[in-house]
Amino acid sequence: MQFQHIVIWIYLTGLVWGSPSTDKIHSVEEWFTLLGYDAESTIPEEDLNSIQQLIHTPVSNADALMILTDISVLSLSDLKNISSSKDIESLKSNEELSTAVRFLINSINIINYAPLKLLIKEKISFHNGVRHDWRAIGSLENFEYGILLEKDPGEQNISDHNSIYLKWNSTKMNLIAGDHQLVGGYGLISWRTSSAHKGFATLNSLPRQGKGITGYRSSNEYWSTRGLGGDWQTDYGKFTFSLGRTYQDGSLNENEIKLDKTGIHVTPGDLFIQNQLLEYSATVMWNNNFHSNHLGLIINSQNVIDNTGENIQRQSVSIFTSGNWNEWYWFGESALNTNKKVAFLGGVIFKNKLLKYLLSIRHYPAHFRTYRTQPFAEWQGQNDGEKGIFQNVQLKYGKHVIFLYTDMVEKIVDNSFLTNNNIKYESGIRWQWRYNKHLIHAQLRKSNQLNTTQMYFPNNIGYDISRTTTKGSYQYKATKYFDIRWQVNSTSYNNESKGVGFETQFNWKIQQFAIRGSWIAAQIDDFNGRVYFWDLNLPGEMRSVAISQNKQLLGFRVQMKPNNNYRLYMRWRSSWNSIRFNGTAKQSYALAIQINF
Repeated sequence: MQFQHIVIWIYLTGLVWGSPSTDKIHSVEEWFTLLGYDAESTIPEEDLNSIQQLIHTPVSNADALMILTDISVLSLSDLKNISSSKDIESLKSNEELSTAVRFLINSINIINYAPLKLLIKEKISFHNGVRHDWRAIGSLENFEYGILLEKDPGEQNISDHNSIYLKWNSTKMNLIAGDHQLVGGYGLISWRTSSAHKGFATLNSLPRQGKGITGYRSSNEYWSTRGLGGDWQTDYGKFTFSLGRTYQDGSLNENEIKLDKTGIHVTPGDLFIQNQLLEYSATVMWNNNFHSNHLGLIINSQNVIDNTGENIQRQSVSIFTSGNWNEWYWFGESALNTNKKVAFLGGVIFKNKLLKYLLSIRHYPAHFRTYRTQPFAEWQGQNDGEKGIFQNVQLKYGKHVIFLYTDMVEKIVDNSFLTNNNIKYESGIRWQWRYNKHLIHAQLRKSNQLNTTQMYFPNNIGYDISRTTTKGSYQYKATKYFDIRWQVNSTSYNNESKGVGFETQFNWKIQQFAIRGSWIAAQIDDFNGRVYFWDLNLPGEMRSVAISQNKQLLGFRVQMKPNNNYRLYMRWRSSWNSIRFNGTAKQSYALAIQINF
């Protein structure tokens, strides 16, 4: 180890031990790590904004409970406990909540109700160009509103992507104008509440049902509906509608809608397909509770037109349901589209104090595409179908928690029973131990994938790709103002490409400052041996660093909090394409401001 490594390690690990710790979190990354998400995971941007608001912005009891129920990655049991509570204080003494939710609730700063509530965020980052993001979210009496202006590096217009919505709320009726989402069912037609995350925490998010009509708060440029929407609660259930007229980037080709999902408008090719599609859509949803069961129906009609007048029309309908019986909970959705193809996603959960078990099956035909298809899936391609079985287990014993998951999935191309097409088997095991100031976790994940079509009965499958990743970390909360974590990640690809990375990270709070430091060193054979770590994220970000070559990364994020209404964030990251700090370091910077009234 070189002298520079020793100096950095001593600097990052030098601390004073012995003061009492506290069950709070200080950043979004810390909470998602506690929840069990790895750096490879995809996390909904709406959840990032909600958790950021709870951690760093004073809120009223009513607002805190409403924001908590909107977080899609919470489990059904946590959601039930939150929905039945009157205030945050009563939740702090609820022993049925998960550890991650207890930490989040302890971090919320409750204030009295304010008649005007407004949160403004501005973020500017300097890395391969300038990225700009400006947001305003607020409410006044019965109205909610949101504004977003965003520019990617290289784009000329500072508001290249813009979004706005206004929502009116009453006891039985809500109306919204502008960019919105109608989130219903489990993702076969109209979005899903949570991302299609596959891993150790899937049993929390997969059974979550769509949360209805919401304002669009994401910077994803291709996913919202622009128009009118609303819902109406009656004695016969809740009726929800959405009418949209939305411009999208892309083209029509051979009866297929080719959407550009990057949101980048820099090159002539990018600009040529910008806003070239016009989508007209109408969606209606009905859902109702029947004792301990729930039933819903979604109907959608979609017409997409390009600048030549060519158009593609689609219609789809789905039925979704859920219910519980003693310690069992079941859920599912079945959908039919214009091509008369039927898709299905369903599962059951068993839960008691020691054990939680999820079994889910799915079947999506090839070319099954609807209005806003976002199912739990391995393959996300336009024409990809699949069938699979997923299992997830969480076992608690004392201070120990063990997670296991397996997924067996086959891409649907040829429906013959004697062939398989791109079959993949993935599994993982994680052990976690927490006691007072200490948190240790270790995990192993392995996936085997076949990229060709083979006869697999009665012959054995010869997999083309085998990938194994391991991860171990130890976190010590020395005081309520200081904690430190060490983490080691490794990857083995077909026993040929290997990679290993090590990170030391600390969090330090001093008066109006919160400082996070990170040092990552990685030795990688090639791209297939890459390893992942969380980046030093600013508010609204949850990005990871994928390291695919020998590299050193040193960085800091500083948060300044002069008062409860104003926060300033700064990030600096320096990276060397060498394990020995050789060559010129590449610098990146970012600045974010948050103001709330």
